[in-house]
Amino acid sequence: MGQIMLAILVILIGAVIRTVGPAMGKPSAAGSAKLTGYGFMFAGVLLAFSNTLTVISVGEVGVLHFLGKIDHRPLTEGMHVVNPLASIEKMSVREQSFPAGGGVEVIEAQTSEQLNVSLEVAILFRLDGANAPDLFQRLGGEANIKNSIVLNAMRNGVRDAVATKSINQIFSPDRREVATDMLNAIQAKAGDRIEVVEVFVRDVQAPARVRESIEAKLEREQEVAQERFQTEIIQERALQAIEAAKGIAEAQRIISAGLTPAYLTFHYIEKLSTLPAGSVVYVPTEGGVPLMRSIGGGN
Repeated sequence: MGQIMLAILVILIGAVIRTVGPAMGKPSAAGSAKLTGYGFMFAGVLLAFSNTLTVISVGEVGVLHFLGKIDHRPLTEGMHVVNPLASIEKMSVREQSFPAGGGVEVIEAQTSEQLNVSLEVAILFRLDGANAPDLFQRLGGEANIKNSIVLNAMRNGVRDAVATKSINQIFSPDRREVATDMLNAIQAKAGDRIEVVEVFVRDVQAPARVRESIEAKLEREQEVAQERFQTEIIQERALQAIEAAKGIAEAQRIISAGLTPAYLTFHYIEKLSTLPAGSVVYVPTEGGVPLMRSIGGGN
């Protein structure tokens, strides 16, 4: 609108110069005054014509409005011919973080045990370009949309999600489930006006007494896990010892089964051939097993 008003003003100035200039100046300067007036008028026309063309950049959507009326057809990326008297509100449809600049929103909430916690939360969201005209008509520009929809939806959604969680779930090392529930709750509050892409839970703070209890509980759980691991090691070693004993017993059984009288006699007969010269062999009266003794002796 400002550019078209400037164009009209330039055209009026040119018309004034064209009309008044020749009458007030010297006759020899009348031609120059007319030429100057036409120049201003032509520049104003060019300025007005340029206002009929608008370019919507990549990642943006435009909302056209004129005399209090909004065109509900959003202007997509590219060049458009529009009413030169109309105004265009441009909004980003790219993914944006809220709060902007890598900041966080500190939100107080209560868990299912009615314990107060303080959470630092940030979200990633994007505007739906198809809803841009409706959002602009009801809420205004992009800044108003963030304050009216994004901020309120994030605060209420986070509180609703935390209210269904216990303090242990909130302080769990794996907070993906909590963040997912927050995303669903925020999206439910925002409706189809924005798309919530991701929720980031940066930090969680609880009263000192609660933190101490949780830390003690986590420490005890780690001790129990360590003790359970040591017990499993002992049990595994016991199983290995049992299996080793079973192997020894089986070997002894096999050996015992093979030690027949005939085998023992054969084995001792074999050993006789290895005795040194001059050895004396004692044969007992019972058992049938010969006794051998080396007494040294000749060659």
